[in-house]
Amino acid sequence: MASKKSKIQFELLAPYNENVALIGSWNEWKPTAMKRGDDGVWRVQVPLADGDYEYKFEVISKSYFAAGQKVTVADPKAIQYTLDSRENSIVRVRGGKRIITDYQWQHDDVPLPSNEQLVIYEMHVADFRGGAGDSNNQPGTFTRIIEKLDYLADLGINAIELMPVNEFPGHHSWGYAQRSIYAVENSYGSPEDLARLVDECHARGIRVIHDAVYNHMETEAPLTKIDYSYWFYEQNPDAPELQFGPKFNYEHFDANLNTFPARDHVMGAMKMWIREFHMDGIRFDATRAIKYFDLLNWFSDEAHKEEGFKPFYTIAEHIPQDGTIAGPEGPVDAAWHDNFYRQLSATTLGIHYGGREPFNTDEVLRLMDGRKDGFASPYNTVHYLTNHDEVRTMFLLGAAANTFDDAAFRRMKLGVTLLLTAPGIPMLWMGEEFGQATDKALDPRPLTWGLLDQERNQGLFHHYRHLIQLRKGNPALYSDCFEPIMNDRQRGLIAYKRWNDQGNMVAVVANLKPQYAGKFELKNVGLEDGVWREVIFGYDLQVSGGVLADTLAESEAKVYIKQS
Repeated sequence: MASKKSKIQFELLAPYNENVALIGSWNEWKPTAMKRGDDGVWRVQVPLADGDYEYKFEVISKSYFAAGQKVTVADPKAIQYTLDSRENSIVRVRGGKRIITDYQWQHDDVPLPSNEQLVIYEMHVADFRGGAGDSNNQPGTFTRIIEKLDYLADLGINAIELMPVNEFPGHHSWGYAQRSIYAVENSYGSPEDLARLVDECHARGIRVIHDAVYNHMETEAPLTKIDYSYWFYEQNPDAPELQFGPKFNYEHFDANLNTFPARDHVMGAMKMWIREFHMDGIRFDATRAIKYFDLLNWFSDEAHKEEGFKPFYTIAEHIPQDGTIAGPEGPVDAAWHDNFYRQLSATTLGIHYGGREPFNTDEVLRLMDGRKDGFASPYNTVHYLTNHDEVRTMFLLGAAANTFDDAAFRRMKLGVTLLLTAPGIPMLWMGEEFGQATDKALDPRPLTWGLLDQERNQGLFHHYRHLIQLRKGNPALYSDCFEPIMNDRQRGLIAYKRWNDQGNMVAVVANLKPQYAGKFELKNVGLEDGVWREVIFGYDLQVSGGVLADTLAESEAKVYIKQS
């Protein structure tokens, strides 16, 4: 008996195009005429049994480079494309209805960490390549990340920021030139695979942040072929360094339909990703190019509303930085703290780098507190030692600083100790926790998991894990309280304390220089008498008369916690 067929509707917004038709695999790709409504949307219903089908639209283009030509385009709002050169849309029919996924969520009731408690792990799916039998010849997928989630949980990560997982051309990309902001990247897996990844993260108390590209698209994206100037600027108004592809024209208003088409298209995608894939935050790419703070405020507000009662975090990549983009008066919750990164990078390398002095104790202490650098609060800053856009610190230690072996690992430990004890939200770039030292490149750079078998790399991993657990376990380290308590410019020594209103207090002392520092004292800085525990090396010392005295080796940081 033939399966029962139901009428499935197909739609395409193309208000000023003519002769739009639907073609699909169910009838050997014979065109089916569509009808345009008063709202500018072309529609047609097709009887389909349950199953998966491929389809496209045939459109007479209005784009300046193909005006009057017949073009075939994938559905700009399809959730899945085929993984081949044809790039067809896929429609999924279940129970007589069109669906996005049929995944059954299992872990929506698991409590997730609040924003101030986050330790973010930035990840590129293709290069993460987790799991048993890992091979550099097998690109990463959502499923293979799931196989490695226990590793991330053991490290202490409680948020993953996925580099863009929307549809891009080809089989390998960083994902910032997208064919669709709705579709899931097919080389990474199916929509169900992505949903399962998010659900498995939630099962472990790990939030997932969606890296969203809402400034531009890829040159062959469907919208560019349908009616380019309806969606994009024909002449990109940005400075050359901010031109990444066809730029959404958020200023274009269609008076006939009373709509801003680009804004509505992006908003629809953003809400769909939060609703259907249960995302716990959005990192907005290239917000300096998006430019309009009122528009970003709308995006961020609507994202928070869509998520409802669960914790949600909106982050701007706004470089060069502008602290006014984040906080109570800004459109998003937080922004990448670029000045902090640049100083921390030079300090970790121990050389003049990127225009920064490595042992400038004044700048290190100033930039640790975002309030001293234009931000309303440390909660509005995301800090990092490196990220996907920058050259890895471990690579630079050798290539730029001529620092290797034990000395290089000491510098890395110094850098991450400052990162994970500073106020603000820390973010790690995948693999930095075990000393990945590959250079920056757009082509594949898979993680070298075998490094974890090496003593130095394993020691670095344990240092990261210990500090992350310390940060998550002591509320003083995710408060916004910060005070410098030593600034020895000549010796390159700094110290600061962190505390909260419940009596937790942490003191951090660091020797920024690669020379032995020897004895130091902290006095008259509000440290209570009693036993303090140094938690990196694991020993106790007595504070008497408010004086904490200890020693520091080269490139060494120590963390002290008052014992109750």
